[in-house]
Amino acid sequence: MTFEEVLETRRSVRRFKPDPVPAEKLEHILDLAAWAPSAMNSQNWKFIVIKGEKVEQIRGISSRAFKEHVKKELEKVFEKYPQVIEATGKYFKTLGNAPVVICVYRGETVEGLIPDVESVAAATQNLVLAAHSTGLAACWMTGILPLADEINKVTGETGMALQAIVTIGYSAMEAQPPKRKKGRIEWIGWD
Repeated sequence: MTFEEVLETRRSVRRFKPDPVPAEKLEHILDLAAWAPSAMNSQNWKFIVIKGEKVEQIRGISSRAFKEHVKKELEKVFEKYPQVIEATGKYFKTLGNAPVVICVYRGETVEGLIPDVESVAAATQNLVLAAHSTGLAACWMTGILPLADEINKVTGETGMALQAIVTIGYSAMEAQPPKRKKGRIEWIGWD
C-alpha cells in the first residue's frame, strides 16, 4: 500500500473480528507510532496495551462514559439523527468487540499543554495509520476521558494524563469514507 493509499483508505472502524492480534504486529505499529514528531523531541507519550479481562473492565467504563457524558453531547449535535446516537452508544458499550485496547498517555513537558497534546496526537495518528497499513483496524476515542481516573485504576498509570484510547483488531465491517469538507484550504500570495 502506498503512503497515499494508507491516508485515503484509513477509516475509524467500530466492529472487530474476535481474532487475536499477534504481539509482534502490535510492537511493529507501536514502533512506527514512536517516530512521530514531538515538541523539543520530548516523545512525551506512553502506550499501555491491554487485552483479555482488562479490556472488559475498559468496556464497562466506556459504557458509563457514554451514559454519563457523551450521550447528552451527541443529542445536541445529532438531534435529527437518533440512529447515530444509538450506534455510538452500542460502540461505547462493546468497544466493537475489539480484542485490544491501547491507552495513550501524555506526559508534561516544559513546552506546555498545547505542544504536549499535539505531540501525543501525532504519535496517535501514526499509530492508527500504521495499524491500517498492516491490515489492522483502529478507532481513536476521546469520549471516555471524563472517566480517566477509572481507566488509570485499570492500567495502574499514575504519572501521566490519559489522552485517548485506541481500539485495535481486524475489521468486521466495510467502513465508508465520509465526504471531505470544502473550503478548508486558503492560498495567500499565490498569484
